[in-house]
Amino acid sequence: MKPATSYSFSSRLVTYSVKLGDRWTTIRLEQELMSALHDIALGMGIGVHELCTEVALDRPDGSFTSALRVFVVNHYRRLSRTVSPSERTSLERMAAGRGDLSMSRRLIDVGARETAPELASFYTWWLEYQPASDRVPQHEAINPDLLRVLGLGGLVHVVDATATDPMNYRLRVFGRKVAVVGGRDFAGCRIRDVRGREYSAAAAEDYFTAVSTGVPRLQEVDASIGGFRRVYQRLIAPFSSDGHAPDTLLVAVCYKSPGLVDKLSPDLGA
Repeated sequence: MKPATSYSFSSRLVTYSVKLGDRWTTIRLEQELMSALHDIALGMGIGVHELCTEVALDRPDGSFTSALRVFVVNHYRRLSRTVSPSERTSLERMAAGRGDLSMSRRLIDVGARETAPELASFYTWWLEYQPASDRVPQHEAINPDLLRVLGLGGLVHVVDATATDPMNYRLRVFGRKVAVVGGRDFAGCRIRDVRGREYSAAAAEDYFTAVSTGVPRLQEVDASIGGFRRVYQRLIAPFSSDGHAPDTLLVAVCYKSPGLVDKLSPDLGA
């Protein structure tokens, strides 16, 4: 019997220095994956250090290099994903505003007793890094370790706010805990693509207000979609790649019911 042909593949690990916020760290990663990260960052209009910071915001406990590998795989899976007919029908219904959706939202004060302490601490940190009253913190000020310490790991979205039309703002990172039910990750989606017309229009309005004013927005949202009702607080915090005009938003979410984050609907929380 002819022996089976064997194939051997080798991909040498290379040590790279990357910056997570204002902190340098080293990673060992295949050259092909680092090249892929550079390509993805270029396509998003940011640097590889900024991209690594955003991946670190959402990573679970464990190896950061593993989180980078998973991010690269998920990115290219999204690009090649085929939407099933049933999913397409659901998306079309939501886009047309027929997704059984209702919502209300109101501003809350950072010093109010009802304000989630995680969001109050995040807001205070944002103010500390604000360089001047008419400017916003730079992207490099983002601190993934602090957000995890505050209990916001997996509950933060990153929004690319460079588009002129806020409906075309794009989610670069979608909090993994918010997407836990059904495995629906909206990273890569525009705001207009995420949910029903009323919800997406409200999110676009609130995001645009944070960008145009350069001031964080702290809100309580009561939303129902597809039979799921969720009440949560969110802080929309603007950041800038150049220290001047806001072009990135961090959206941190805190759900009001203890333990809800483990079983929440992925369609709520943007």
